[in-house]
Amino acid sequence: MDREMNPSRVLEAFLDYVSGCEKEYHEAKKEVEQEDARLTDLVHEMEFAVDKKERNRVATRLQQSRKHRRDCKDRMQRNELIAKFICDPKNREILKRIRGLIGQQKKKEEYLEGPRTYHPRVQNAETDGSN
Repeated sequence: MDREMNPSRVLEAFLDYVSGCEKEYHEAKKEVEQEDARLTDLVHEMEFAVDKKERNRVATRLQQSRKHRRDCKDRMQRNELIAKFICDPKNREILKRIRGLIGQQKKKEEYLEGPRTYHPRVQNAETDGSN
């Protein structure tokens, strides 16, 4: 069997994917929170702008900030269900058990892919020297 198709590889890829989703969710959430804080700063900059030109520059930055926030929020929502699934203690236990299963599976795959020998259980009369 091709090593890429081994069950342990598929399970590892699944766990890596789930872990990546969780990480992406938390990073995107942090960026959304940062953009929310930036909104307050930009609104105050607009309030205290001295002229139209400065207000326009701030408005452009505000628009860019809101677009970036939308992208981050979309990333966050795309991964939210998986991240919340992982946070559940019962599900964390399942993922931990899958990690243990991977270790056992790898041992079995190494045996199946490695060199095999057979050791006879019964000695042949010719080879044991008793006639």
